[in-house]
Amino acid sequence: MALLRFTLLAAGLVLTAAQECDVCHLHYYHKEVSSKEVFGADVKQCREYQSESCCTPKIAKGVSVEGYLYSNGDQTYACPAVSAKCQKFFIEESCFYECDKNLGKWRKHEDCSDAKPNDNGWQIAKMPIKASYCDAWYDACKDDTICADESKSYFDIKNCNARNAKNKNTNGCKKFSDVYTDAEHMCVAMWDNSFTYEKDETKGYTMTFPEGTTNPNNLVFTDRNYPATCVNHTVNVTHPHVDEITGERITAEDAGCAANWHMMPDSGHPMNGTAAKSTFSTSGATAGFSTVAVFAAVLTSAAVMLLA
Repeated sequence: MALLRFTLLAAGLVLTAAQECDVCHLHYYHKEVSSKEVFGADVKQCREYQSESCCTPKIAKGVSVEGYLYSNGDQTYACPAVSAKCQKFFIEESCFYECDKNLGKWRKHEDCSDAKPNDNGWQIAKMPIKASYCDAWYDACKDDTICADESKSYFDIKNCNARNAKNKNTNGCKKFSDVYTDAEHMCVAMWDNSFTYEKDETKGYTMTFPEGTTNPNNLVFTDRNYPATCVNHTVNVTHPHVDEITGERITAEDAGCAANWHMMPDSGHPMNGTAAKSTFSTSGATAGFSTVAVFAAVLTSAAVMLLA
């Protein structure tokens, strides 16, 4: 009987080992799977996401005022730079988008095929953001300027700057408070309905949290499943991490994940039974079936010993 208890305990540990690795489910600069990272002293932002990150140190470093991730095009007639207190929120939003695994739950398109017009794997839709965060953002930026047209979208700043350059003026530059009537209008319109303004703080996400603390966003919408795995974006189960310097694949264990990370309830991987199902190709998928087979074999052996 003691042997039986030990066998069952060992089997339980196979399926319940602690892990912090989930499929990222967005495809821009994102990693395949969120895993632990070490951000050097040269990475000044996004540091709160190190324990489970969908961004690499290189991407995190690129999220800055002088960053190389995003470009707003011709700066010849660009608007004056926003204040530091305003810029802080744009950096936090970039870190949130690139590094937080939870955004994957709000991916806009079910099918991420790049071959289809207006279909992609990077866009999100209607992700609820805490009203208090939006309020603080609006308050910090309301007196700064932004290049805006009728869409009022951040994604159209490049086109607005291009028109300024063509017309050799800065007519597109307007105060935030003239473009957006309030914090809710800003959070929704500026990001093309990627976000919503959530007054119930228990149902809203935040775009930053203190470094060294658990990501509070992991406790929001825990019952919301991840979307289906995109057919054109495979996830390597056995080697989910890529060394940023060498480009070589790293095993799940070396990346800080459990060997059976993809079988965990919150991993967002279809094999765990909670993510939406789709036709997909997953490198190393046989590892998951091996785990299940081993577990089944252990239980079978345990049952035989019990009957004996």
